[in-house]
Amino acid sequence: MLIPSAAQLLDMWEGAIAASHTRRALDILSVAYPELTVDALARMPLGQRDAKLMRLRECLFGSSLTVVAACPHCSTQLESTMLVSDIRVDNYHPSNGAQEIDSDGYRIVFRLPASNDLLLFSPDMDSSRARDVLLARCILDVRNTDGEQVCYASLPEHVVSAVAEQMALADPQADLELAFECPACGHSWEAMFDIARFLWREIHAWAMRTLREVHSLARAYGWSESDVLMMSPTRRQMYLELCRQ
Repeated sequence: MLIPSAAQLLDMWEGAIAASHTRRALDILSVAYPELTVDALARMPLGQRDAKLMRLRECLFGSSLTVVAACPHCSTQLESTMLVSDIRVDNYHPSNGAQEIDSDGYRIVFRLPASNDLLLFSPDMDSSRARDVLLARCILDVRNTDGEQVCYASLPEHVVSAVAEQMALADPQADLELAFECPACGHSWEAMFDIARFLWREIHAWAMRTLREVHSLARAYGWSESDVLMMSPTRRQMYLELCRQ
């Protein structure tokens, strides 16, 4: 993995501002893994992609992260601080190949979802439709007890749910849920944690802060953006403090 420079990270951020959430995740990884093509990254199981994002996040912003959530019962804002290692699945080895599940007389062959599947989602697609699109792409073959091929659309709902559950079990790094308990009302709930969205928000905040620092130092000293970005964060901060004196 390559730790991107400040200039590389800013260039990636600028190019990904208007991109979809899934495309942004691939753009982030493309900077850190230049030896991998975008197509190779897009075909990775989502958990494998997210494991790489977690590793990059540790290198860029440290091992500690703070998650903010609103209680669905009383709307109280909560902050939960944890380590990346707390949400990293141990001994994680996802399978890129086909997997099988037998459910209620059906044998279903499927693969794990990847980013190239999510790229097909439209912004206004509801969760039910998104699940159907995803499963239709990831289910490779369905047979009944007679060995006859069956159309995915004709599967009973409980069988479809069993396949979706097996996919989640087969790729636990892609299906993270955090447990919360509200100190104000005592309500407990679980919420999905998406490292791709979380990291993008951090990169966006870093980029805006960095651009403000470049602006301040360029105005004070006449330095170019590249001059400022080549400085270490410590030296840059020292110059910013001098500007305030």
